[in-house]
Amino acid sequence: MNTPARKLKRSAVKNIVCFPSVKANGGKSILVESILESKYCLYLEFDSNVEEYFPQPKTFDVSAGTEFRKYTPDFEVRYISGDRKYVEVKPLERAKSEHYQELFYDFEVLLENTDASFLLVDETEIYNRPLPLLTNYEKLYQFRKRPSLDMRNLHRGAESINASMPLSHLIAKIGDKVSLREIYSWLALEFLTFDMNKEELSMSTEVIFNVH
Repeated sequence: MNTPARKLKRSAVKNIVCFPSVKANGGKSILVESILESKYCLYLEFDSNVEEYFPQPKTFDVSAGTEFRKYTPDFEVRYISGDRKYVEVKPLERAKSEHYQELFYDFEVLLENTDASFLLVDETEIYNRPLPLLTNYEKLYQFRKRPSLDMRNLHRGAESINASMPLSHLIAKIGDKVSLREIYSWLALEFLTFDMNKEELSMSTEVIFNVH
């Protein structure tokens, strides 16, 4: 577990958000500096390529000509592949300013010949993805964070239903044996799947088991 390099404190200027993480801080809640950052955390949590991530991971001395500037990225993201990225989440208009453009360029230079790279994420990359995706993440994340899961129920359900069907039909078939919370946990953990990019989850959504 990494200790944040900067301690975030609530203020009238910053909109500090407490995010209930799974992949960060040993599964405990973390503090992030904005609602935008909390939305980005949802993408990290649902990304199967992400192993873990850390907010405010490290403060760097970034060379700017003859001077040095202190810089702490918003996140360090570690991937199952072994790759590492330092990530800055910032509104596009602020990120385009001369100050930040120079800082981010100098930081990328600092990371050369290391095993890490830099990624800048703005609101267009968070909100302009297929619209249902973020909505589905927001709806299902509570069940991913605190799932109700009995593997015996999951395997019995997958064995008895081997074709896609509307969620309402699946609930009608097995709802007397399995709680609704457990079925939503299957969806959140992607044991029961649908195309999150194309459709906002509803009772009419076609779902299919993904259990091997």
